[in-house]
Amino acid sequence: LSTYFGEYEGSFVLYDLGNDAWNIHDKEHATLRVAPNSTYKIYDALFGLEEGVITPENSFIAWNGESYPFEAWNADQTLQSAMNSSVNWYFQSVDEQLGFSDVYSYIQEIGYGNENMNGDFSTYWMESSLEISPIEQVELLTKLQNNSFGFAPENINAVKDAIRLSSSDAGTLYGKTGTGRVDGKDVNGWFIGYIETADNTYFFATNIGADSDATGGNATEITMSILSDMNIWK
Repeated sequence: LSTYFGEYEGSFVLYDLGNDAWNIHDKEHATLRVAPNSTYKIYDALFGLEEGVITPENSFIAWNGESYPFEAWNADQTLQSAMNSSVNWYFQSVDEQLGFSDVYSYIQEIGYGNENMNGDFSTYWMESSLEISPIEQVELLTKLQNNSFGFAPENINAVKDAIRLSSSDAGTLYGKTGTGRVDGKDVNGWFIGYIETADNTYFFATNIGADSDATGGNATEITMSILSDMNIWK
């Protein structure tokens, strides 16, 4: 699969649930923990829902009027809009309402990567202390999809709805991107998610690293090319 990655360092991890089969490109990179960046929002949302900071029926958080670099961020948000536009302040607000100790206990409960929240509380998931590997991302997604966390089903479903990207005759695609910026350069790109077909579920995580242009968008393009060529998603 290396041809898909071009100049990027990177890995692709696929878990085929029906056949209990793993397909891993670059095992060394696939076990390497790096910052999750916005892919973490899947679980941050879940923590907020479990504690009632937001609910499936009412996930509204008002914009504070501060000017952000992305137009979509300069507006009131719901979980759906905040996930779609990857609105950092929305999830920072959820965290502020949860408090450090609640977030930390959830991270430990689900076993999120290195479970390290020593970084700043507003940015611990952004190129900071919290890190997770592509294989761990896939393992967590399987637990999300079948709710082996034992969380309220309506909360699990609210998160699934928020990360649903598209549906077709082939099935339904769920996913979330993440991009890590350091000194103005995009150095860490993620696309993670899963595909539910009529008779199977496929979980995936792609991570790319480079000195620049390693974005979630580019990780998505690589992922979709691979999944298309594998005849999993067209």
